[in-house]
Amino acid sequence: MQVSRGVMAYHLTTVSEGMDTVEQTLLAAGLTFTRTPVTVVWPGGRGEGAEFVFVLPGPNQRTGLDVVQRLRSTVSWLQVRTVDGSAPT
Repeated sequence: MQVSRGVMAYHLTTVSEGMDTVEQTLLAAGLTFTRTPVTVVWPGGRGEGAEFVFVLPGPNQRTGLDVVQRLRSTVSWLQVRTVDGSAPT
């Protein structure tokens, strides 16, 4: 994934009921995002889920960090990955 310099991309992956919670939280925060269907596989099982990606510009990432923290406390399974466009690649 290519991220423009000076922005941070947040990738949130979840399964089951977590999908609706993530979507509602991102909408409530006024964020624009993508939602892509994924299959999450673990030892002994698999489930249908979604990956959500949103991007925030500038050095102040408070909104993104607050959203991630809120979701970690309410969603049973959430994988979070960030891509920092401010760092040289």
